[in-house]
Amino acid sequence: MFDLGIKNGNVFSGKDNLGKTNIYVNNGKIVKISKENLEVRQEIDAKDMFVMPGLIDSHIHLSGIKGGSLLKIMFEKPEYRILRASKWLEKLLLAGFTTVRDCGDPISISLAKGVKDGIIIGPNIIAAGRPITQTFGHGEISHDIPLEFSEVLGFSEICDGVESCIHSARKVLREGSDFIKIFATGGVLSQRDRPENPQLTYEEIKSIVNEAEKIGTYVAAHAHGDKGARIAIEAGIKTLEHGTMLKDDTMKLMIEKDVSLTPTLTIQEVIYKYGKQIGVDEWGLEKITEVRNSISSVVKKAKEYGIRIITGTDLGFETGLSDIDIGKNWVELTLLVERGGLTPKEALQAATYNSALSLRINSGLIDTDRNADIIIIDGDPEENISDIAKIDHVIKNGNIIVEKGKIINYS
Repeated sequence: MFDLGIKNGNVFSGKDNLGKTNIYVNNGKIVKISKENLEVRQEIDAKDMFVMPGLIDSHIHLSGIKGGSLLKIMFEKPEYRILRASKWLEKLLLAGFTTVRDCGDPISISLAKGVKDGIIIGPNIIAAGRPITQTFGHGEISHDIPLEFSEVLGFSEICDGVESCIHSARKVLREGSDFIKIFATGGVLSQRDRPENPQLTYEEIKSIVNEAEKIGTYVAAHAHGDKGARIAIEAGIKTLEHGTMLKDDTMKLMIEKDVSLTPTLTIQEVIYKYGKQIGVDEWGLEKITEVRNSISSVVKKAKEYGIRIITGTDLGFETGLSDIDIGKNWVELTLLVERGGLTPKEALQAATYNSALSLRINSGLIDTDRNADIIIIDGDPEENISDIAKIDHVIKNGNIIVEKGKIINYS
């Protein structure tokens, strides 16, 4: 007898549509996929509904702040941010996200441990902890405050030179980071650098990559500008975040080096449309148009070249908006279709199997021996991507967590 049976649903595996079939789960793993009607201890009738792997947000910042000014990360008490972020995790589960990858916040490691130990409820968290930046880098956010303040506040680990970068990589790994996040170019929400400015040298990034690989993990690189992105790719990073100004030769190199792209359309959209309303710092408002306008063509070319595209919102604050906010992270899928030119099926693949492959996790696919992280949707997002918001059930690690849009299991 099986622990759980999800029966009569229209199943999308993460790669392809399997049609109407049943999924059987034991001990948190998918053990059988069959049209047979077998005996189970607990059953979900998914008739006329869409069954697929749980969604993955491969780039989020579980900062626990409200409003668009990232300076709050540096000055608001982390204990209070953790409390607020724990409520975000519930919203993410309700939205169908069973895994998220935090791409840089010191509190993410504690949140990940809290979920793993059953203290709080939420998606599985892959945590970067503190990201690595150079002096006068994107990770400092403000370049007006004294450097020693940035170092003491500790949002990012600051390093300069190969020896310093080796030490910084070892420090963040010692703190419990699952992977290493670096800033390879300037950004939108940091004060005086530009998105096109390269940051960290090839030798510095290579030294960080070496430290990650020694313990079997990898480096994810924030990179908008083409030059900084290319340096990071050549140095051995495995996931490229944003990539808004990539040129053709660099995208071809991504194929050669098996580097995935996380376009993060959501954060660009929210800053472009609502930045002033939600309190984004003036420097962010000044820089957003260029990166937002260029990303659509980058995604379309990435698709054409066959680059693995994965989903990440880059949301790092509560907006209070009705259409884009924490808990509505599925908007990334709709934007990949509307602005990036992906088909609904390709967007679903990006949010499941593609992301799982890049993040090196055992979910994201309806197949035997995979983790039973599964969602049921009262609609058909393969036909109409906006149906991705119609979450009916969420199963995490083989346990029913959300039923009819409500959390029912806090264990």
